[in-house]
Amino acid sequence: MTTTRTRYIAAALYANSSVYARIGKAMSNYLKIDTVFQKLISPLSADEYKQLEENLLNEGCREPIYVWKGTIIDEHNRHKICLQHKIPFQTQQLSLESRHEVIAWICANQIGRQNISEETRRYLIGKRYESEKIIDNHNRTGKNQSTKGEGLRTEMLFEPGIPPRENATARKLGEEYRLSQATIAKYGAYSRAVDALTKVSEELVPKILSGQTKISQDNLIELSKLPAQEIKRLSRQLIQNDRDFVGYAAASKKLSSRTRPQAPDFQVLPEITVKNMPAFDPDAEITSLSLTIPSWISSIERTRSLANLDLVSDKAKDKLADILNNLKNASDQLLSMIRE
Repeated sequence: MTTTRTRYIAAALYANSSVYARIGKAMSNYLKIDTVFQKLISPLSADEYKQLEENLLNEGCREPIYVWKGTIIDEHNRHKICLQHKIPFQTQQLSLESRHEVIAWICANQIGRQNISEETRRYLIGKRYESEKIIDNHNRTGKNQSTKGEGLRTEMLFEPGIPPRENATARKLGEEYRLSQATIAKYGAYSRAVDALTKVSEELVPKILSGQTKISQDNLIELSKLPAQEIKRLSRQLIQNDRDFVGYAAASKKLSSRTRPQAPDFQVLPEITVKNMPAFDPDAEITSLSLTIPSWISSIERTRSLANLDLVSDKAKDKLADILNNLKNASDQLLSMIRE
């Protein structure tokens, strides 16, 4: 359990609120599913789901189902399996005052997990930032105050003496995740763009957050600002193409030069089919590589910030060093070709 998750749970739990749940139709009706909360939780792969099911059947449900006002906010898969096989489970009520606090709790809880992609991590940090900005503003202005959950809200208060122009929420999360305030704010914009795309093209967003479809952060933000019809057309192209950025490279040139996304001079790319393949683009490979490398840099910077090399095994460090050297050699060779 991560430090963040421990802090949130410790601040939010009612004392002695764990109770054994009854299994059956009554309990199924009692615990509600909120799709907004559920979508913040990374889905399990088929193998992971099967393994969880086997563990529950063999060992029972040892961890509680976290609940807020009768709504499940974590362990949805565990709850589903327990109902299916009539396995007794516990619920743990969380004393959170608003949906924003629930979203911040879920995001903090999910960020600490190991099986999430870099895109999902970026989205969750941004989503938490957007939620805590609202919470912090309410606390600063004295809105929605009560005695419940005081420990959690006190943690989120603006620090005394911070000038209004400074973003205390970004600074706080930046210190926690070892990122700059500007990066935290940019992640917030990224999360808003993902949420906007979800309303128009639900099938594209899971592919982006899983890392299957690669789109730069800036291009994704610009894509989210387009009219719904254009988003749907570009989404179909992105989903249908196997190679990263194919079908989007030409559009991104227009997107990057647009000061207003609604400008009428943007030309929607035709849908790509087997009979309508685009002409050979000599820049395609270079463009794809140029758009992919920033994600490598981001992953390297994240590792530099979070990894404690004193605790990492020599074997793991040697393996990474070999890969980095190979990357450096390949990069030097390509640079030499470019300079020639």
